[in-house]
Amino acid sequence: MLLEHGRLARLLSELRRLIVLEITEHVPIDDYATLRDAIAALGHQVRLAIDDAGAGFASFRHILELRPDFVKLDRELVRDIQSDPSRQALVVGMRYFAQKTGCTLISEGVETDAERAMLLELSIEFGQGYLFGRPTPVAELSLGVTA
Repeated sequence: MLLEHGRLARLLSELRRLIVLEITEHVPIDDYATLRDAIAALGHQVRLAIDDAGAGFASFRHILELRPDFVKLDRELVRDIQSDPSRQALVVGMRYFAQKTGCTLISEGVETDAERAMLLELSIEFGQGYLFGRPTPVAELSLGVTA
């Protein structure tokens, strides 16, 4: 694992900008205390994100144990949220959790204006998804950088 033996800390030691380390529910964690210590050792420029919140028990346990800076709401919670009171209620609960713990919610997989509008109505201000843009290879981006 990249966090073991300080490997990631060495890679990040020269950086002078914010880095977001993202953990998914697919990453099995046997020892949360050790992981918390390893993340803390990376320094104040590293923030933590938990991906796929709502996709399974592991993501909620990751959130409770690791106290992330960002929680990314799984696409399954976002899909057709405008017409599903159960999804809306769960997202409002997550928003309450985020307010109480100081983390930021990010909705994943926003694909329609109706989903975006409902998320904004529920006070979820950050999102990603095809509605906002498709992934683009770096070689095709105009970064405005000149030599």
